[in-house]
Amino acid sequence: MASERRWSLYACRRRRKNGWLGQPSSMKECERCLGVTALRLVGADIQPLRVPQIGRLSKIVAAVLPAEDRCACVASGAVPEAGRNHRGRGPELDVEAPSRRKSEDNVTGLNWLRLFCRVLIVWALVLGGASVTSAQTASTEAQTFSPDAIDESFPLRAADTSSPRDTLSTFIRDFRNSAEAWRSGKSRDVIDRALARARDTIDFSAIPTLGYSATTLIDMALLSEVLDRVELPPLEQIPGDADLAAGKDEELTRWVIPNTKLEIVKITEGARAGEYLFSKETVADLRTYYDLAKDVPYRPNALVGIYEDVLSSPGDWVPESFRDRLPAWAIFVAAGHAVWQWIALAVLMALCLPLVALIMRAGINWDGRRGSASPWLRFGTPAALILVVGLAEVFENLAENVVGLLELPMEIISFLVLAVEAVGLAWLVFVLSNRLADAIGGLGNGSDGHPHLDAAMTRMLFRLISLVFIILLVAAATSRIGLPIAPLVAGLGAGGLAIALAVRPTLENIIGGLTLFADRPVRVGDFCRYGDDFGTVEQIGLRSTRIRTLEQSLVTVPNSEFSQMHLDNFTGRRTRLLQTLLHIGHGTAPEQMRLLLTQIRALLSADPLVVGDSSYVHFVGYGASSKDIEVFAYLRCEDEHSFMAARENLLLSIEEIVQRVDAGFAVRGGTA
Repeated sequence: MASERRWSLYACRRRRKNGWLGQPSSMKECERCLGVTALRLVGADIQPLRVPQIGRLSKIVAAVLPAEDRCACVASGAVPEAGRNHRGRGPELDVEAPSRRKSEDNVTGLNWLRLFCRVLIVWALVLGGASVTSAQTASTEAQTFSPDAIDESFPLRAADTSSPRDTLSTFIRDFRNSAEAWRSGKSRDVIDRALARARDTIDFSAIPTLGYSATTLIDMALLSEVLDRVELPPLEQIPGDADLAAGKDEELTRWVIPNTKLEIVKITEGARAGEYLFSKETVADLRTYYDLAKDVPYRPNALVGIYEDVLSSPGDWVPESFRDRLPAWAIFVAAGHAVWQWIALAVLMALCLPLVALIMRAGINWDGRRGSASPWLRFGTPAALILVVGLAEVFENLAENVVGLLELPMEIISFLVLAVEAVGLAWLVFVLSNRLADAIGGLGNGSDGHPHLDAAMTRMLFRLISLVFIILLVAAATSRIGLPIAPLVAGLGAGGLAIALAVRPTLENIIGGLTLFADRPVRVGDFCRYGDDFGTVEQIGLRSTRIRTLEQSLVTVPNSEFSQMHLDNFTGRRTRLLQTLLHIGHGTAPEQMRLLLTQIRALLSADPLVVGDSSYVHFVGYGASSKDIEVFAYLRCEDEHSFMAARENLLLSIEEIVQRVDAGFAVRGGTA
């Protein structure tokens, strides 16, 4: 009975601690108290057991106890009177308890045996009840959400997105498989296969190409964190293929996980039309949803801490075990990444930035020392630009696949690398166009003495090609950072008229320049007459032509005007015309005239600069005060200076012949 008294006192103390009020008002409440007391006596935890289960257990315990022991907690006097609050007072003991204990000392051994049997029975019931409760809990969880396993013997299996149930099951299953394979150090192929299927359950069409892999990985980790914290409905309550086929959800275009804003929508257009995917709006708000749910406890069998693991882990090129060998301070997450990642990024930048400056300086200096050499030898700047672009790509890969940067730091690095690559490639195209134009324009001359290809023409053509490449580079860079190109092109259609009117003069000049290069009426270095002016062409560009006049001034004429002018190219002449009229005095005899004509013809025939069959000398008539002799000859002179020198020599020789035959030149108002 001493043990029974301790049992009763223990029960009352527990009743007082739990805030129970008053004395049991019925046998049922007493039996429940007795059952709880028995559970507490053997050290069992009653938290997993519900109140009806405790009641049934109390009935079983009470059935094996005598009537007088069934209410021992009351008979012992340990339970106070009804209406008394036990939170602030200790138990009041029954004063008649000692006399009752003396009358029961004779059956002490029997009571000890009964107590031993009771403990055994209660212990067996506790173990059975706990196992039943665990089984019920597991069954309830299994009924709540349990995606089916997938057969990995089909590595090309696509993600099942034919219904909201399949989409949700596929994501949870495949992302879990990928994360577990990653944590256990399995091969990259196993990880990527499961991760690709999980990625295909989400509409990532709004994610830009720049940093796509890292961004989608973070979004999937955030979605997994949220799903592991919210309560998911039972699998059979989620619309599946059977429900859609039966017409239960014939118009189902959107399904939302209960008590959340996570939605799965039906894609209506594009290559993935008809599939059910997590919507773009859900992807855009995943960070907000995670911040709201991160303090909620995980559900059983959750991927605990997957988001933090992804942030602090190294890249794909470094094994996951590398992080486990680091000290605790190195893996501490600060500003979204581990301390060791920030240190690695600083070291990487300290190595790459000076290297870029060194490469560019070396390339520019190489070209500067060979400024007058062949264009084929001035390859320093192009080679430096190629190395810088390659180094930028290596830097991005090391930051992503070795250091494992994600989110905002990786986005900033990707943007900077893209800017360096775009500027470097544009500069490279421009430099190469000029180098190739100079090299091709400097090839050997043709049979006419002119170069095979005009240097100015080739330079302009290569500049046009480089401009096209630069436009394509800008479009590609714009697309990578997520700026839509289609609306921009559509906007050009609306404002195309205004743009066309604004650039019309420029386009006319460009077309005029192309016409000059195609027709080639003049070349750089040609002396010509344009309109009423004379000058030497110095440059023909995309927009205008520059001419050095006889006064040595530089005139710039738009190509649209210059191409429509009357152009007389003096440099293009293969021969120059010598044509003059000799005014011989009337006093010259006919014999003298015949001798004079014969000697002038002999002079022209003997001169090597005179084209043989093209020259003639004739007495053409009488003037008012002279006899006129016409001298006509083509001289082999291409430039103006040599022609003027040859003409001067011939005219002086003709004057000597006139003096030698004793003839004279007529003067106005009389004879010589």
